[in-house]
Parts: sequence; structure tokens; C-alpha cells
Amino acid sequence: MINKTVLFIKTPVPMLKDDRLEPDMGMLYCASYVKKHCNVDVVYVDLSVDDKSVLMKYLDNCSIYCFSSFTANYHLTKQIVEELRKVALSDSVFIVGGHHATALPNEVSNDFDYVITGEGELAEAELISLLIEGKKPETKIIKGKCIENLDDAGWIDYTLVDLDKYTRKVKGQKSISILTSRGCPYRCEFCNSTLMREYKTVRFRSAKDVVSEILYLYHNYNYTSFRIQDDIFSINRKRLTEIANSLEGYNFSFRCFARVDNIDEEILLDFKRMGIFHLSFGVESGSQKILNLMNKGTKVEDIRHSIKLAKEYGMKCRVYLIAGYPGETIETLDETISLIKEVKPDDVSVYPLIPYPGTPLFANPSKYGIVNIDKDFSKYYQIYGDKQSGYVFETNDMDLDKLKFFRDYLVKGIADVCPWAIDDEENR
Repeated sequence: MINKTVLFIKTPVPMLKDDRLEPDMGMLYCASYVKKHCNVDVVYVDLSVDDKSVLMKYLDNCSIYCFSSFTANYHLTKQIVEELRKVALSDSVFIVGGHHATALPNEVSNDFDYVITGEGELAEAELISLLIEGKKPETKIIKGKCIENLDDAGWIDYTLVDLDKYTRKVKGQKSISILTSRGCPYRCEFCNSTLMREYKTVRFRSAKDVVSEILYLYHNYNYTSFRIQDDIFSINRKRLTEIANSLEGYNFSFRCFARVDNIDEEILLDFKRMGIFHLSFGVESGSQKILNLMNKGTKVEDIRHSIKLAKEYGMKCRVYLIAGYPGETIETLDETISLIKEVKPDDVSVYPLIPYPGTPLFANPSKYGIVNIDKDFSKYYQIYGDKQSGYVFETNDMDLDKLKFFRDYLVKGIADVCPWAIDDEENR
């Protein structure tokens, strides 16, 4: 008989500089939805902040174990599952979702009883309800349905976690992340957000729902600093203005992700009114050739204009760069170095290209001249705590040594321009 305790377990990411920034937002959305809509007891265990021994006290009462999968630490998730299967109740069921499971469902289904692809809330709640009734679906791979109206998803239930254990900061203050939309309308070849392209391109929570959650977190948890996790927060201008109208005067601080061709004075004014002071731009490259190959959809001039304008409005600007995209040369790297010296961002992160499962690069490597992809996913770290990275693919004219050289060349070329984002203790 299936027990009515459901355990959601977050796998640690020990190679990061700080693996205790915040709980897993996607998993907490699923756990909160299951808690609200299923007749079960829900427990969230974060192995980034708690020892594995914590799991032992639930073994006699738990029959359903839920995981979220990420490529770089999937080997650790497998290890935890293997250990639990040896000691868990005999009727225990192991469920997984997340990006890695969505990208490679057939492979991942060898390690789990059920794989949920895409968005998890509705499918996971439905599956758990069936399991509690003693029904076990024959289909191991379940396609997740999306919540059309994101206001119906509900807020994360933070009674499931001890927020004091986490270290995320914005403007030097303890902060928390919020998610106000899902999806991205762009199709960058290196990004695994393309996994969600079958859903409506972008869905938005209403301005009222977003503001209500922010004020709830302020009044109940004393948060005044927030990180907005949306891919591009400003893409819905009308909603942005409504949020700014409601939050102006609260003296909140926000950081968010922005896109260089989606910044203008009207947007920046709304940012300032609601308290946004820090923008993170996926610049990727200062070479138009590479941007075009990436299908980025931006122009080098967009980068110049947006960062200059954002700085005029007092914004801190963080940029992310990718070295070693197929077609990269010393000349294209020099273009990136020159651009960074010109725009002078406040800090930077430099990654080598990693063709993650779920990206077009991984699915069709020959199209990009990729001749080898290392399937040891434990190497798929963009940046380790010591600022090193994983190097996992080769092309006809770029082996692993050359890929590493390209990244090191870019890092050295901009070393005197600005510090690393990873070293910013005020905005983590």
C-alpha cells in the first residue's frame, strides 16, 4: 500500500562556489502544488543544506520520492536514488522531472519509475493522486501539461523550507527569487529553454498576482530584496508598468535578466520606479558573425546602446559571455574583447560553450561541425567555484585544448576591465 508521505529531494551541486544560494524553485512549485491539490503529506529535503542522513527518518513513512534533474549533477541524483532503493519501502515509487529528464526521457527512464517531461505541476499531482489510490500507470514517460493561466499555479509554500539556511543576496541584503513568467520567445541554438517550445511561447502571471506575492514575502518574511528569475522580465511592457506603479515607493531592490534589444528609456524608468538596479545581459559575443551563428537575434550595436543607456540610468550591468562557439576564431574573440573594453560592464562571467542535452547543438551536432561530444555529464559545468569550467565537445578545427585556450584567451583579454560576477558578494 502506497504511503501518503511524498518526499521531494533536491540533489546538491557541490562544484559550485556556493550551493546554498536558494532552494530549487521549480521543485518547490511542484511540491507546493501537490501539497495543495493532493491528499498527501509533503516534505522537501534540500541536500545542499542538509545531510543525507535527514532522509533516513522518513523511510518508514514515505513511498513516493520526487526528484528534479539537472545535467551536471545527474550522476549524483542517480546515486541517491540507488541508495534509497536499497532501504526504502518495497512499494516505493521514484519520480523525476526537470531539464535533463525532459531532454533525455528514454535514458533517464532506466533510472526512475516515472519520468515527467516539460512542466511538472499538473502531471505530478495527477500521477501522485493515482498512486495514492493504488493505481500505477503503465506509461513510464509522461508528458507534462502546462498551466495556461500562471496565476492558477499558486505561490511557493515556503513553510516547506527553512529560508534561514540560504545565502542569496541582492544589494547586500538577504534576498529571495521570484518567477513572474515562464518561457522565452527566442531560439538561441545553445540554450535548452528550447525544450519548452511546444508550450505557448511565453506565459505571464498578472501584475496583481506578482505584486501580491512580493508584498506577502515582505510582510511575512521581511524580504526587501529580490531576484527576478524570468528569462526576460521586461518583455511585457504593459505588465511591467503596472508592477512599477504598484511597487513605487516601497524602496525594494531587484535584480533581473534583460536582453540587449529590449531596453529603452521607458523600460529603464519603470525599472527604477520599482527598484530594479541590477541587470544581467546575455551578451554572449562581441562578434556579429558569432551572434548570427548562435541565432541570438541581436546586433553588436544593441549591446553598445543598451549597456550605455542602462548605465546612464544608474544600473549595474553584468554580462555573460560564451567562448568557443563553432566558428570561433582569435579574430572573433578579439572583437568580443574590444567590445567589453568599450562598454565596461560592472562584472562578467565567461563560459565555454557546452552543448547541453535539449539544445539543437546536442541533437544535431554535425550541423554545427561538432565531431565529438563527451557524454560524461558530470563535466557539464559552465563555471566551477574556482572559476574553471568543463570542456566537453570538439569540432573539426577545435579540439578540447583549443576550446580551453579560447576561453582562457577571452578571460585574460578582459581581466583588467571588470571583476568576475562570481566574486560579487553583494549580488549573489
